[in-house]
Parts: sequence; C-alpha cells; structure tokens
Amino acid sequence: MTTTTPNATASHAYRPDIDGLRAIAVVAVILHHSFPHAIQGGFVGVDIFFVLSGYLISQKLLEDLQHGQFGIAGFYARRIRRILPALLVVMAATLAAASLVLLPLDLMRLGRHAMSAAVFASNFTLWSESGYFDAEAFRKPLLHLWSLAIEEQFYIVWPGVLWLLHRWRLGPRRAIGVVLLLSLLYSLWLLKADRTAAFYHPLSRFWELAAGALLAAHTLRAPDGGAPDNRRWRTVLAVAGLLLLTVVLVRLTPERRFPGGWALAAVVATSLLILSGPDTALHRRLLSHRVMVWVGLISYPLYLWHWPLLTLARIHHGGLPPVAQQWLWVGASVLLAWLTWRWVERPVRFGRWKRRPAVVGLLCAGLVAMAAAGFWLSRPSPATAGAPPLIQTLQTRVGEKVLTEGWRVKDCMLGFEQTGRDFKPFCTETAPRPMVFLWGDSHAGALYPGFKALQDKGEYRFGLTERTAAICPPVLGHEPRPLCQALNDSNLEDVRRLKPEIVVLYAFWHEQLIHQRYDMANFEKTIEAIRAAGAGRVVVIGDAPFWRGPLPEILLNIWKQGPPQSTPPLRLPNSFLDDHIQAYSREVQMRTERAGGEFISGLDVFCDPNGCLTRLNERASEPTTFDYGHLTVAASSHFIAQIAPRIFGNR
Repeated sequence: MTTTTPNATASHAYRPDIDGLRAIAVVAVILHHSFPHAIQGGFVGVDIFFVLSGYLISQKLLEDLQHGQFGIAGFYARRIRRILPALLVVMAATLAAASLVLLPLDLMRLGRHAMSAAVFASNFTLWSESGYFDAEAFRKPLLHLWSLAIEEQFYIVWPGVLWLLHRWRLGPRRAIGVVLLLSLLYSLWLLKADRTAAFYHPLSRFWELAAGALLAAHTLRAPDGGAPDNRRWRTVLAVAGLLLLTVVLVRLTPERRFPGGWALAAVVATSLLILSGPDTALHRRLLSHRVMVWVGLISYPLYLWHWPLLTLARIHHGGLPPVAQQWLWVGASVLLAWLTWRWVERPVRFGRWKRRPAVVGLLCAGLVAMAAAGFWLSRPSPATAGAPPLIQTLQTRVGEKVLTEGWRVKDCMLGFEQTGRDFKPFCTETAPRPMVFLWGDSHAGALYPGFKALQDKGEYRFGLTERTAAICPPVLGHEPRPLCQALNDSNLEDVRRLKPEIVVLYAFWHEQLIHQRYDMANFEKTIEAIRAAGAGRVVVIGDAPFWRGPLPEILLNIWKQGPPQSTPPLRLPNSFLDDHIQAYSREVQMRTERAGGEFISGLDVFCDPNGCLTRLNERASEPTTFDYGHLTVAASSHFIAQIAPRIFGNR
C-alpha cells in the first residue's frame, strides 16, 4: 500500500489522481467491513491497492535503473521507512487493547497472527487456518495484514528481477507481461482446485502487482506517459474504467469465486484509470479533488487502523454494533490515521528522521519486539486454578476438532469444493427401514451424532442417509456459495431414487432469512418437490438456540463478573439469543405447514420461560455449543432423543 506525496523526491511527477484512486480503494474496503451488505464488493479495494503499488514502486525502480541510481539496500531502507512506522504503532495498540477485550484463546490466536505479521507471512498463517469452522473474520484483529504480506513477498524478489532484466538488456515490458500471464493462469487454475489457496497464495496474486509494473514500464517508454494522444480517447478510457470498477463494487459478492474474473475486471478498471490520467475532466474534478487526495494520503494508516477498531468493537458488543456506533468507529479510524500520518509517517519518511541511519535499525528492532510480544501471547495458558469444571472446559477445549466432534466431515458433511459425487457410500443406509434422509447445512451435520446415538440405543430401528454440506441450506434454486445449487439438485435426485420414508430438513434458517439469501417461496417449493419425488414425510426442524456470539465467550464473560467459584447459570434469558430467531422460527413453521410439511421447534426443546439451556444440567462440564449454535455431541443426542417420537410418528 504505497503512497507518494506532493513533496516526494522521485523524478516522476506527482499525480494527485493516484491518491484519488487510493481513496476509492480504502473507502470501499472500510464500507464493506463496516456495513457488509451495503457494498458487498468493497473488498476489491485491496486489488486496486495491488495495482497502484506495483505501478508506483516499479516506476521508481525502473527510473533508478535507467539513471544508474539503483541500490538494493536503498530500496529496502525506503520500504522499511515506508511500511514499519505506522504498522508498529497499530500492532502495538492492537495487542494492548486486545489484551483487555479478548478471551485467552482468542489472545493466543492473535499472538500467532502478530508473529506471522512481523515476518510478513500473515497470508500463509490465515491460509493454514482457513476452513468453514475457522473463527469468524471479525475475531481476528490482524487479519487484514495478509495483503501487506503479499506485497512484501512480491518486493522481496521484484527488485532483483528488474535488475537482471536491465543487466541483460531485456525489454522489461515483454518480460513483465510473461510474469503477469503466468501468474494469472496459475491463479485461474488454482481457483478451481482450491478457492482459499487462490485467495492467499502469493503466486496467484502477483499478477495484480505485475499489472501495475507493466503500466510503469509502458509509461516510461511511451510519449506523454503512454496515454492516447487524443484527449477524447483518454476520457473514454477513464469513464470506461470508472464504470467497470463501479460494476465490480456493486455486483460482486463474497459468495462468488474470487480472485478470478472479478479480480481481473478490477485490475483492468484500475489500469484504465491510471493509463488515461491525469488530465481528463474525471481525473481533475473527481480523482484529484482535494478531499480525495487527502483520504488517499492517509490511506495506508487508515487501512491499518480500521480493521482492529471494527473487530474489537464487534467482539466487545457481541455482534455487529448499531449503525451509529459503526460510523463512530469509522470516524475514529480516520482520526487515528491522520494523526499517524502527521506525527509518525511524515517525520520518518520526509522529516528530520529521514537521514538518520539508526532509524532503520530501530524500526527493525520494533518488528522483532512485536514478534516477541506475539510469541508471549500465543503461549497456551493453563485454566484458572480452582475454577469450576465448566470454566476449565471453556478455556481449554477449542478449535474445529472440538466443534466437529462426531461429524462425518468431508465424507457426508461436505466442504466448499466438494460435489454430490463426493458423498461416501456409507452415507447411504438403505436398511433397515424406515429411512431417515438428513438434508441440510453444517447444523444438520451436527445432528448426525444425535441420530447415531438414537440408532445405537435400539429403541428406534431406522436407516440413516446423510446429505449435508457447509453453508448450503436445503432450498432448491438457491446459491449462497458455489456448488450449493448443484448439491441440492443432486440431493433431490437421491430422494427420488431412494424414496425415503422421512426427509429431515435442518439449517441455519433465520440467518439466511435475515440476509434475504433465498425467497421463502423457494423454501415451500422445496418441500413440495421432495414430497413429489416420493418421500413419505417431510419434517422441518426449527432453529435450536442461536446465540448473539460464541456461547463459551458469553459464559466466560458472565463468570468473570461473579465470584471465582461460581458457575454461570444453567439457562440464559432470550436477550442473549440472536434478535431475529423467534420471529423467523414462527415464519419457517408457517411456511412448512402451508407446504404440507411437519415442523418441530428446536427452541421448544432447549428453552422454557426461564430461558434457554447453556448446558444439559448443572453437573455438565461442557456447553450445548462451542460456537454460536452448532450443537455438541451431547446436546445433539439430547435433542434427537427428545424429538424422536415426533420424527417417527409416535406423537
């Protein structure tokens, strides 16, 4: 996230419109993070930054090579003075604030992230953690540093590449074009094989920085900065770039495959705006407007500050804060960014600290200190001595393995990249009859241990077929993420082939309804289609308790407020539940019965007028869920045992 300023000493002319582009990028990212459903494609602001960074830094490197002023030590000294001052301030503040807000387990993860950020490897750490059951993004205050890591990984090798091209008298444009093409092709291939790897792998992102580098090589060799001679054509290119960028910001959603075609569109749009500038009316009146330039100048510290502030506020609030509070945190990000730019960045880069060699060493020492602080936080801490068994469990049992205990992940509960062909043969039990056909998302996958326990008891004899998949509710014609619609179509074909006596549908219903991710008419049509396919009965299970945040965090916070030997209450009032769950549960029930299905309420099992169960009894040493709502093995077994008479018709 490189910035030039009007008093920079580079030989190329300062372009205020570049800061205007940077303003668009950072504002898009902040609005997307603050109001996720207002500008869903705002995360491509990072891709705009990649192009701008590749353009500005490659332009400086190529100029230095042409003029015989290239020096690798000087380049990295400039990078250190550019990147580290603001980064160290934000990291130190984040670690200090997080130690007051986060639970021990979250602090351990933050410590690991701080260590990886200190060596610019955040993308690899996040890649290794990725998965559907990884902690939500908003619980990772340093998550946004993945993009900075990719930039710095690029600049580890890029100066040497350009130096070799110059030494061997090879034209940089053709060579950079080859790098761009190879990286882009690799990105497109990797996107099909592993979506997460394509997002975080540096080689699948280098083409975006190379696109900026190609622009830099072109503008240095071509007259008038490489822009078309005709001003009208420059205007056409500028308008086309802005329109294309607008389409990406408006139409792109997090559920779409990314990077890929959408990232390519953002890179092309940014390149057009760079190439056509800076003297079109759009550049002069919009991108070079003083407000845009000012935001662009503070864009790097603004990017650094906004995410920790928003995440810590969300963790403290227990969910997305009200709109007014979100705007307050955005304003705080802007203020801190300006203060950082004015009193930290400028003195080190352009003021009295610029010429002092010791500054580079001190900044590197600060990075080592951040790594050491991260290591200290990442150490596992023993459970609080003398605490009740429940509290010790909440402090020591975490992670995907705990959450998915008893599930059949990637065999019968499929991940993002799997299709209906990936269900293992043992996911289908054709005998004994009746057959229970379990269909839904990961929450339905969490019910499998309960059905298995019911089978093992022998009170009910039935075959169990499981067709569940992460973030894929059983609603036909619905595509909350790639491959989901095809999975549901395949599941309906299995219903038609197997003719199960009982189809059980379960999902995170109300979350889908809140965000209007499917039309309720499709929900009713799904029930009707299942009945038409030959199923005997369709049983829809309504939401079990879904809490405002992870239940362990809620219980630990309650425990902190009482005596050390106390135990959090067995039940919590409805105020701790997600705001919409009861209203949407009633709507799901109404729609189910209208479509000819049978409805069983999860809330009725776990809740009474005194509140909803946090564990099964006073002696239980684990909660009913280790996150916001996926049931534990014990809770799942209890749930299915309670509703079995209704599922099997013994009402």
